[in-house]
Amino acid sequence: MDVPDPGPRWGAVEEDAESTAAAYRERGWTAVAGHPGQVNPVADAARVDVLLPESEFEAALEAVDEAAIDGVDVYAGAADGVAYRLVVATDEAAEVALCIPTYIGDEDLASLRAAAAANGALTVRLRPLDDRDHVAIAIDDPAVFFDAPES
Repeated sequence: MDVPDPGPRWGAVEEDAESTAAAYRERGWTAVAGHPGQVNPVADAARVDVLLPESEFEAALEAVDEAAIDGVDVYAGAADGVAYRLVVATDEAAEVALCIPTYIGDEDLASLRAAAAANGALTVRLRPLDDRDHVAIAIDDPAVFFDAPES
């Protein structure tokens, strides 16, 4: 499978992740904004793999160490054959937020959606380059990811 070019809007999606994380930090939360090197849909596993720079992965891993992610919001957009999603995973009690931008080519979106529907969930899996560990964000209602309203 070819990984799509994230397109000209990718920078704006990463800026949205930054500003969302900054808003959480202003409220006193621990918030991590991701800047993925690569985003890969893994349809047969109903998963989206997100490669983060080492420092961001370590920050995400540390942030969720004592947290239990219990909420996920998804913000959607699309342009030029690429579906953009900003996944914001939170733990209200621990005041932790992970703001992870993703991009998926339209040609991969349908197979990923079908797998997520069959699985009953979609996982966004954050990982470092050496893949020694990961942070899994479970989206128990995959429609939240695929049917997120355009904004």
